[in-house]
Amino acid sequence: MLIEMHAPVPEPEFPEGITLRTYNPEIDRETAHLAHEDAFRDHFGHIDLPLEEGLQRWKQHREYEGYDPTLYFLAMDDASGEIAGFNLCRPHSHYDQEVGWVSAIGVRRPWRKRGLGLALLRQAFNEYYRRGKRRVGLGVEAQNLTGAVRLYESAGMHIEQAYDFYEKELRSGKEISVQALS
Repeated sequence: MLIEMHAPVPEPEFPEGITLRTYNPEIDRETAHLAHEDAFRDHFGHIDLPLEEGLQRWKQHREYEGYDPTLYFLAMDDASGEIAGFNLCRPHSHYDQEVGWVSAIGVRRPWRKRGLGLALLRQAFNEYYRRGKRRVGLGVEAQNLTGAVRLYESAGMHIEQAYDFYEKELRSGKEISVQALS
C-alpha cells in the first residue's frame, strides 16, 4: 500500500496513557521482539520461536547494518511500562530510494481498537515528510484478521500492488495459519 503526501498528515492523537519514544537497542531489544511476536501472533503462518532464536532473527532483520533506530517508534503504556504498539520503519523501500517504508507496525491485543495504529502511522508519515519523503509504503496481508487494510485506507493509503498466492495441498497436515482471533 502507498500514501502520497502533498502536505503533512494530521498530527497523531495517541490514546490517553500512551507515550511515544524511539527504540534503544541496548534496553529495548528483548521487549520489542516479544511485543512484535505478541502483536503478530494473529497473523497467517505465525510460529512461536524459542527466545534465543527469535532474538537472533530480530538482530538480523531489525538491527541490520545502517538501520535507523530513530525510525523505530515504540508506544509505551504509562501505567504498566509495556510496549502497547510499535512502528518499525526503514529510511526507504528496497525498490525505491524515494519511498519511505513501514517494515512492521503492530498493536498488541489489549491496546487495539483505541486509535493507536492510526497514531503510529501518522507519526511515521509526518516523520518521513519532515525528512523530505512524499511517498510511504508498506506491505500487508490483505486477508489478515486484524482489519489492517481498513486502517491503512483510513490513513490515506491505497493499494499500489497486489499479489495473488495459490496453494496446492500435497498431503493433509496440521494447519498452522491463524483462522480466527481467539
